[in-house]
Amino acid sequence: MKAAPGDGPAFPTPERFPLLVDQLGVSARDSGRELLSEITLAVKPGEFVCVLGPSGSGKTTLMRTLLGQLAPDRGEVRFGPLRVSGDASVLRGLVGYVPQKEIVHDALPVARALHYAAQLRLPPSLGGNEVAQRIGTVARDVGISHRLDTPVAKLSGGESKRVSLAVELLALPRVLIVDEATSSLDPASDARIMRLLSEYAKSHHITVLCVTHHLENAKLADRLVVLASGRLVWSGGAKEALEHFGAASLSDIYVLLEDLPIEQWVGLHKVFQHQQEASRPEPAARGQDLLPAPPERPGWLRQFSALLFRGLEVMVRSRRAVAFIVGVPLLMVMLAYAGFAHEDFGEKAYLTRPLEPREIQLAGQLWGHTLDALALSDEEKHSTPTIPAQIRVFLDKEPLLKARLGSPQTATLAQRALAGELSLVPEKEITNPWSIWKFRFTVIFGILILGFLAGLTEIVKERPILERESANGVATSAYLASKFCLLGIVLALQIVPAVVVVYTLFGLRDGLADAAAWSTWFDASARLGELGPFLLISWLAAMVCAGIGLVFSGLVKSREQVLLVLPLLILPQLLLSGLLIRLKGGLLTTVAETFIPAFWAFRGTIDYVVADPPVPLYDLGSAVTRWQAAGALSLQMLALWTLAYLALGFSLRQRPGSPRRG
Repeated sequence: MKAAPGDGPAFPTPERFPLLVDQLGVSARDSGRELLSEITLAVKPGEFVCVLGPSGSGKTTLMRTLLGQLAPDRGEVRFGPLRVSGDASVLRGLVGYVPQKEIVHDALPVARALHYAAQLRLPPSLGGNEVAQRIGTVARDVGISHRLDTPVAKLSGGESKRVSLAVELLALPRVLIVDEATSSLDPASDARIMRLLSEYAKSHHITVLCVTHHLENAKLADRLVVLASGRLVWSGGAKEALEHFGAASLSDIYVLLEDLPIEQWVGLHKVFQHQQEASRPEPAARGQDLLPAPPERPGWLRQFSALLFRGLEVMVRSRRAVAFIVGVPLLMVMLAYAGFAHEDFGEKAYLTRPLEPREIQLAGQLWGHTLDALALSDEEKHSTPTIPAQIRVFLDKEPLLKARLGSPQTATLAQRALAGELSLVPEKEITNPWSIWKFRFTVIFGILILGFLAGLTEIVKERPILERESANGVATSAYLASKFCLLGIVLALQIVPAVVVVYTLFGLRDGLADAAAWSTWFDASARLGELGPFLLISWLAAMVCAGIGLVFSGLVKSREQVLLVLPLLILPQLLLSGLLIRLKGGLLTTVAETFIPAFWAFRGTIDYVVADPPVPLYDLGSAVTRWQAAGALSLQMLALWTLAYLALGFSLRQRPGSPRRG
């Protein structure tokens, strides 16, 4: 055992494996362009190595190949007995990686961020005291122990990088790769981070590889690796590099690389490598008995609970998230109430029916007399005391009525009515459902938008964190299950109060202010629907929309990209819900039933009939019960969340610009 610097428990000494890169070659997957060529390196355990080179020289490609994210076309990479070839899982728990973007949530205090990182990375066999001690030791080692109670968002750039380093060092990696993590820092912060990396490599015998553009602080490295145009032009000490290139400073090397052909510098370095061949560490034996035991990882349930509680804590601590959860539904309630404040939900209408046979016979005779009356001349209406003549005398006194009865439109309507094609006989007074339908659809549509907004940004906003945690063994299913529960809670917190408030506002408007009227309002009157089923169906529809949002959120790389999709997702919900366009079968109905949650949400929250015996008011196709709608939405939700799992898994396996598989 080797004691860690500062007070705290001792750290176990990790197995010491050399890094061996032999004739590595990587080509671009799309164009076939060579990104790396003939890279040969031998790095001893515990060395601090800085990787330098102009933009486009292949530094990031080399780091990603070492991490197992990219498969080489030629050559190989070995960490001792482990051969790395496009499979990052073999390095899980052995290699830490600090990317340019932060891998902690801004809203969390440092101690809480490290706590959740420990829950996801450290063996479950460690007790709570041991985990706390390790967090304290790592925090002291990287110099952030005095900032444990400070939210990450309030840290300086250098302190944020120290937190990211602490997250990776919790699991005691054998190798730490830092990819331009100090590029956005000021020179003083960069110097402190580089000095920290150098000291940590020596004190813990951890091999550290750091890509950097701050050349002055690169002098702290035990070894410099200089790349140009995907070729290795130097691997050795900083002082020797200046002598080799004949440069006064490291920045002058970049100028010299442009002055002479790269092949010439590659040849000079090969000569130097040949002279230093004897100092290269011998490869470790490749027998299975020397392979490191895979580190113990947290189980699925522990990952799920840690991710869920972290998500809840991030939400509660984020003012923006709280403002969104509270403010958006409140705004929707205000708009819904303002839009329907003067709507009369009790407006009366009449149910009608077609003419019965005996009525058709009588109406036909009357219509025939009317047509005869309209056809009479002035002489005939006075000379013949017939029924048509009497009708004509009356119509002459009502010229507007006479004109309407004589129009072609009236003739067409009369023919259809006599054929039994029109429902025109008043039969029963009812409450007009259209106002209620429009109101329910407006509320549901707002709830669907809440679902889309919740899901669309949920993954992409923490993409760097997810990628790093996935590389450390966090199961995609555990991550999505935590998001399912988190979004379910968030949407319930938004939907239930908003719907209850808007129902209450209309109840108060209609004089239902006393407590005794609540049961009447929600059960007996049924003017705005039963509350329980309405809330359930609305929540299910919102969860389907959140699942759609998660599919896109898992595939894109930035918030700007995913928000462009929002109008394309909302418009079909508006058109194919069934309120604006009648869907009575055919392709559009099939599409709506399969892909449109608004279709089922609208049908599950309206009354198809309002009479006894039932008479349909509006032809929406076959009637749907509330529980049929809930079942259909549940199936859609299950399918969408499964698709989100597949999309996210595919996205995590894809790397932009990655080379073709060798």
